[in-house]
Parts: sequence; structure tokens; C-alpha cells
Amino acid sequence: MPPILTLSEIKARFLIISDTHASPNLLSFLPTMPVDVVIHCGNLTQESKLSEFASALALLKAINAPLKLVIPGNHDFTLDDAVYETKITETATSSGIKLEEIYEVYGKVGQARQLFRSEQAKKDGIFFLDEGRHNFALGNGASLSVYTSPYTPSPDDCSGQGKENWGFQYTKSQGHVFDIGYTADVVITHGPPLGVLDVIASDPKTRSGCPSLFAAVAMARPRLHCFGHVHAGWGAKFIRWRDKPV
Repeated sequence: MPPILTLSEIKARFLIISDTHASPNLLSFLPTMPVDVVIHCGNLTQESKLSEFASALALLKAINAPLKLVIPGNHDFTLDDAVYETKITETATSSGIKLEEIYEVYGKVGQARQLFRSEQAKKDGIFFLDEGRHNFALGNGASLSVYTSPYTPSPDDCSGQGKENWGFQYTKSQGHVFDIGYTADVVITHGPPLGVLDVIASDPKTRSGCPSLFAAVAMARPRLHCFGHVHAGWGAKFIRWRDKPV
């Protein structure tokens, strides 16, 4: 008789990707071995166009995995209803572009989100996750507790740059609460915590990670924290938690 494994002893294989920006031919660069879970940490598109979301869905469908967890990033602004509504109004008012022309390229408010909530997406194992806590039962018998958040800090300047131009962002003065809790096995965010793989390529002395996220992750102590956003910070880092939560 094979040994009986507890849930904590069941191994699961993850494939973590981010910031694909609807780039063509990405599948040829990904490993072909089957995995248990695919995680996409946001920025599925470059300009949040419907055609780009269709390309992202096609990429996810082609990956050999029964479960694919997806969050948006700042480039995916049409998935942020409030931001997209503001951009539609501003664009139509300032440029005179007709709403029908905007909708043809970017879709109506909520239309891009519906692509990820479709029956086809479910059939392909794709789950679009809003900010919060989620639980999944894996095919290998393991259970998975996940916390997700697409929010990243934007430049806190008088022009308001970032909040009006990108999705899922907040200024330093606004701040953001990452309510991870203490039971998450995996934390998925679009951006990095402060000081971890967050150095900007154009300015090696500047770190763009979020201090509030760092504090929340340090308190939660998950087994895995996945993020993207800072392209120059790609890679992985192993850490050891302190004996007591900070």
C-alpha cells in the first residue's frame, strides 16, 4: 500500500508568468511539461485591447495545466471599470472619437472581463481572480489557499499621473490595504513588495516595490509569493521566515 500523504505533503508544480503584454509566439519560450497550476501575475496586454485579451486567453489555453489563475495589471485598465469609464469620457470629450469606435477596439465597460468569465474560459481551466482570498481543490488531492491583488503604487505627483492613465493603482498618499490574513499558501500580486526584485532598470538606485505589501506578506508568511510588474526584477528569490512573525 502506498504511504498516505497529508495535504501539506502533496507536491504541486507551478508555472508562473507575468507581463506577457500579448506578445506573439510566447508559447515557444515556455516549458512544455505539464504543471498543476499556472499563475499569471498581470499585464496580459499592452494597451488593454480586446484583441490582446483574446491572444492572452489563447496563450493560457495552450499551456498544459488543469488550473490557470489570472489577475490583471496596470496595463489591463479596461478590467478596472472605474478607470475605464473615466478614460472613455475623457477620450470622447477631448478627441471627439465616437463611443462606437472606442468600443470596437476596447469593448464596453465589463466586456473584457466577460471574456475571462465565459464558459470557454472555464472549460480551459482559466479563473480570473479579483482582489481577495480564494480556495481551490487541485487534481492531485491538494487544497490551495490563494490571496490576490492587482494593485500597485502609482507616482504621487500633482499631475495625478498613473491613477488616471493606468488601472488598479493608488498613490502613496492613498495607500492600500493588502488583507492577506494568515492562511494563504500562495500570494499573487501584480507588483513586488519593497526591496524584493523591485529595482528599476533605468535607475538601479530606485526601488518601486510597495512597503505595505512587504509588511502584509511578512505577516502572512505564505509558501509562495508571485508577482511581476518590474521587468528588470524577473527571477526568483528564496527566503527564510523568522521564527516569529514580524
